[in-house]
Amino acid sequence: MKLERREFFITLARRLSLLAFPGLLASFLESCSSSNNPVSASSGTSSLTTINGTYQNGVVSIPIGSSSPLAASGGAVQIKSSKGYLLADRQSNNSFNAMSAICTHQGCLIGLFDSSKNQFVCGCHGSRFSATGSVVQGPAGSALPTYKTSFANNQLDIQVG
Repeated sequence: MKLERREFFITLARRLSLLAFPGLLASFLESCSSSNNPVSASSGTSSLTTINGTYQNGVVSIPIGSSSPLAASGGAVQIKSSKGYLLADRQSNNSFNAMSAICTHQGCLIGLFDSSKNQFVCGCHGSRFSATGSVVQGPAGSALPTYKTSFANNQLDIQVG
């Protein structure tokens, strides 16, 4: 009789663990998911405005009107073009920085900007890049590729190759 009772409890324990497994797995996956996005607007960053750029002959061009996020110094944007995604910020009247919007850590699209520190932030794992593309905080180990810019007649041109 002891053997039958023991087998009953072992079987019961196995079945209960199988029932609990999906809940534990979901909880684990949720925690992994949230750890992959450690940066949020509450940590001093805000989402970059995405604007469309026109690619032609190795140059991505964007108009900068009075309502553009780049209309004043300190503004930053994410640029989408047929050549890919870029980041740009305005340092002063005629001085702009432009770089790739693809994080060098694991290839995530960088879409956040910390205006208080003038840093681009990858929302996937928290890497931070200066306005010139250098790594300020890892896990990224390499700077973002940068591009030459020119500005005339309210149009920013970025030479991407």
